[in-house]
Parts: sequence; C-alpha cells; structure tokens
Amino acid sequence: MRDNITLGIMMLWVWGVSMWDHYLTIKLQHEIMLHEKNPLGLLLLGADGGSVALFMTVKMIGLWLIFFITLGLYRWRKPYGLSAMLLLSLVQLYLVLYFFHTPPL
Repeated sequence: MRDNITLGIMMLWVWGVSMWDHYLTIKLQHEIMLHEKNPLGLLLLGADGGSVALFMTVKMIGLWLIFFITLGLYRWRKPYGLSAMLLLSLVQLYLVLYFFHTPPL
C-alpha cells in the first residue's frame, strides 16, 4: 500500500511539473524559438512553422508513454517501477531548479 502511495505522489509531481512546463511554453511561445535548447524541440518547432502545437503534442504523448511504461514496470516489478519514477521525479526537480535559476525573459 505504501508503495502505491509513493508511486502516486511521484506521478503527481511529474504531472504537475510537466503541466507547468507546458503552460510556460505556450504562454511564452513567442520567445521559445530563441531560448529552446533541445535539438528535437527545435526540429519540431521548425517543422510547425514556429508554432508550439506540434512540440507540445509530442511532449504530451511522451509523458503518457512514460506513465504507461512506468506503470507496466511497477506491475511487473515494483522496485523497477519505483526506481524509474524516482529517476523521472529527480529529472523534473532539475527542470524546476532550472526554471528558478534561469534569468527571466
């Protein structure tokens, strides 16, 4: 039961940070081409004429795939699923720290 709660909390954290990232990307879409550092993100932005629509769609698909894969891992071997979600949670923490330590646009 405790493992289920732990996984749920980490999934909520990842989802919350992802939603915040999505919001900021859409809100600041006029600046995104100048400041995006991810080469795949730049490719998607360029492929869609500078719009963030394709970029955000691919990011959402990726988020859902990660969730389903992690749930599958968790059902197969709980320690693997928890480890994968912990790693993803730490990556999201890094993203939050990056947001707070990057100068405003």
